[in-house]
Amino acid sequence: MRLVLLLFLSFGLYADNEVFVSQTGSNAVIKLEQLGGSNLIGGTNASAGSLTALGLIGSDMTLTINQIGASNLFRADDFNGDNVTAYWNFTGDSNVFDLVMNSLEANTSDYVNLNIQATGSSNTFDLAIAENDDAGYLNLDWLIDGDSNDFTFAIDYENATNYIDILGDSNTLTFSGSGYAGNTSSDAGYFYLDLDGSSNTFNITQASTLARDYLKLTVNGSNSTFCIVQNDGGTSTSC
Repeated sequence: MRLVLLLFLSFGLYADNEVFVSQTGSNAVIKLEQLGGSNLIGGTNASAGSLTALGLIGSDMTLTINQIGASNLFRADDFNGDNVTAYWNFTGDSNVFDLVMNSLEANTSDYVNLNIQATGSSNTFDLAIAENDDAGYLNLDWLIDGDSNDFTFAIDYENATNYIDILGDSNTLTFSGSGYAGNTSSDAGYFYLDLDGSSNTFNITQASTLARDYLKLTVNGSNSTFCIVQNDGGTSTSC
């Protein structure tokens, strides 16, 4: 196991606290917590005030991230591993979460459990899992409490579940799901959205080839817009 972690405490024009991480190997347990505003978590190629994405590679990994405050940034575009459990907790406004979990590496991003909790408004979440190959047995859970948040995420998966609980107004969610497992319920991707709020916008596309996609919506609110496309190989449509 190789872990490189650099901590910068900066009181200049850019960020208050900066953590740069690179990890390779199995059985890593990583816990990072930042309190305050304008903090950064990224990769070791970054320099103080200039962020690059962090790299986390290996199996049987446990990652815990707590960023408490406003205008914080978490960025990872080389996060790869099987049997990974990760927790993110964001509390505050105008934070940015940018994560790519790519199954093109030696680890295939199978049996991954991701938990994302956010309390606040005007936050931006950009998530991509298994860009060109499936992430088997993914368990993704979101719990969001706030207004005017923006979610964009894409998953290539099989035998997977995706749960989102949103409490708030004027949120925007764009989801694209794909997978190529089979034609039984055990091969399917399941997406459950529980919404309590008004004036939200949701664009949801499930486009698995030969697989069964499941979608359940529970909505309490008014003036929201939903565009839902399920396509297993028919005429191309979009929101």
